Amino acid sequence: MIKALFLLAASLLAVQVPFVAADVIPEGSAAHFFSSQNSSLVFGPQSVAAKASLVAQLAGDGSSNDRTALFATFGTGVPGQIAFGDLCITANGVEPESSSQTLYVDECSDDPKQLWTVNADPQTVSNADGNCITLGRAWTDVPVTLGECNDVLQHLQLWNPIVV
Repeated sequence: MIKALFLLAASLLAVQVPFVAADVIPEGSAAHFFSSQNSSLVFGPQSVAAKASLVAQLAGDGSSNDRTALFATFGTGVPGQIAFGDLCITANGVEPESSSQTLYVDECSDDPKQLWTVNADPQTVSNADGNCITLGRAWTDVPVTLGECNDVLQHLQLWNPIVV
């Protein structure tokens, strides 16, 4: 009887696994980064051109043409690039709390300003300078900015990555 209950519980858990949100991104997997402010919005490049702004938008379909399906090159917890094709999110020239806060994508390179860590707890995306990807207003086409990672802004900096 106990063995039968254990097998039943294990099979129910196995059935539910695909519906559970991923709390980590395996290395080289594409993911949508959903905003904690509006679970319909993710961040992605405004277009597929270098120097395109990073903006909030509705999640795509996960196909190879989906510019909201971004690859964290080393997965969760390890600094690496976040890319779409040959374009990487960059903070080169972006200064928090200035007139140039908007993040953008540029050709992937060995620029250290293109290194990001997808953190599991809290679910932020940060760089080595202690800055986080931040969404001030949860609307489509609103620029995604660079802000100092801190408790005051954290509600604007939480992203739930879901592998696609």
